[in-house]
Amino acid sequence: MGDTRRAKGLFAGLCLLYLTTLGCGGKSPIALACKITAINVSPASATISHTAPPPGNTQHFDAFASAVTPGCVVSQGNLTTGTWSVSDNINVNISNVQGATFGTATCNGATAGAATVTATVPAGDGTSVTNTASLTCN
Repeated sequence: MGDTRRAKGLFAGLCLLYLTTLGCGGKSPIALACKITAINVSPASATISHTAPPPGNTQHFDAFASAVTPGCVVSQGNLTTGTWSVSDNINVNISNVQGATFGTATCNGATAGAATVTATVPAGDGTSVTNTASLTCN
């Protein structure tokens, strides 16, 4: 009977220690490592005129989480913690300034075909996730 009482006391003590650790901001040993595993860029493609007066020569792009670690939930809002880049820096530039212009591409000249617009966002584990869209400037 003493062994059973001792085992129950040990189990209760371990449970209390576990709950205390969680209550003090500790991490559960069974906590999920949530991260973004894929993103979408919207629109997937666009065509605008570089000769149009502003804002007609611009196109706004958004990046959204499209997949996360199973069991995790991520806000479906526009991801604003990443960076934008374009494959044709001569004819197109894209804003990385936080605010209304973040993700807005401006056509300064005609592109030879579609330029690639790339969004890169932190995955949440020290790595990054990227996806692309295309922009043609006529």
